Amino acid sequence: MLKTWVRPVRPEESECKQRLDAARDRLEKLQLEVKAAGLPVLVLVEGWGAAGKGSMLGRIIQNIDPRFFTVTSMSAPTVEEGRYPFLYRYVKAIPEAGKFAFLDSGWMDQVVKERLRGELEGKAYARRLQSVLRFERQLTDNGYLVLKLFLQISRKEQKKRLDALADNPDTAWRVSENDRWQNRHYEECKKVFDDYLQATNLPGAPWYIIDAKEKKWCEVQMLETLCSAIDTARKNAALAVSLLQNTFPLVSMPKLAQVDLSQSLTDEEYDARRKALQKRLTVLHNRIYRKKVPVIIVYEGWDAAGKGGNIRRVTAALDPRGYQVNPIASPEPHEKARHYLWRFWTRPPKTGHQPIF
Repeated sequence: MLKTWVRPVRPEESECKQRLDAARDRLEKLQLEVKAAGLPVLVLVEGWGAAGKGSMLGRIIQNIDPRFFTVTSMSAPTVEEGRYPFLYRYVKAIPEAGKFAFLDSGWMDQVVKERLRGELEGKAYARRLQSVLRFERQLTDNGYLVLKLFLQISRKEQKKRLDALADNPDTAWRVSENDRWQNRHYEECKKVFDDYLQATNLPGAPWYIIDAKEKKWCEVQMLETLCSAIDTARKNAALAVSLLQNTFPLVSMPKLAQVDLSQSLTDEEYDARRKALQKRLTVLHNRIYRKKVPVIIVYEGWDAAGKGGNIRRVTAALDPRGYQVNPIASPEPHEKARHYLWRFWTRPPKTGHQPIF
């Protein structure tokens, strides 16, 4: 996409100002429609170092009621965050219905940095892309507007901005070693960016490349793209969404009517088998911690079927520091306002740990 991208022609100053004023007014009106329709809007702002992501976000949010949006700046994952699934820290930032969430660099930034450092290659990189594609599809299928913007500048423009920031004592801290490395290896980074953009350019969540060379023109493009996307999402809200073929292998399971409920054990047989299995479970629990394998245990069933008692017998064999029981009741209002899986997505296990739902 970046390789074939053609820089749009910037309009004359008078037209640019006119379009900017119109887009600002339009967004102020649209935010009320977003709230009334319960449309959650997630905006990912990606791009080159010094492309102006932060400053552009500062301008965009001036047109939205502060009660209706959040801005999250995503830095490198901490050691603790590294023990959770890759998308865990981004899931926590998705918006409630009727609100905006802006991410100043999101999962694209983390993926491409890890690829450029050689930490993601081959099958591992392909699996990471599949995680992104499935997550974004889950959001859009659930009624989210996912708007993905990439701020594009040239190598020359990037160096000019980095040098200007570094020369000012008040802004020198904003220039990271990664920004300098990115500029020195501009073509290599451009290829990795381009590969990612093409691989994740979904019909329901496409990428928009923004010419970020000049601030006012950049703001016009971002505002007009956001307004247009909201308009389209509002019109498409009542349309059915076709389902993709299940990409996960399904294991054939017996129907409930086919389950043999006549089986039983004597008390002696039960005690002997339970003790042996609990002992085996203790060994496996220690092993998954050593191998850093996260395990999720899910209980479903009829009321009074014995889920609670069974959980007690299972956890009796586990180290209490390595598991957590999560009783699931009716969703709270703030949970109902997000993707229906959000309250489960935000409680994944750390490596080597076991949540029980």
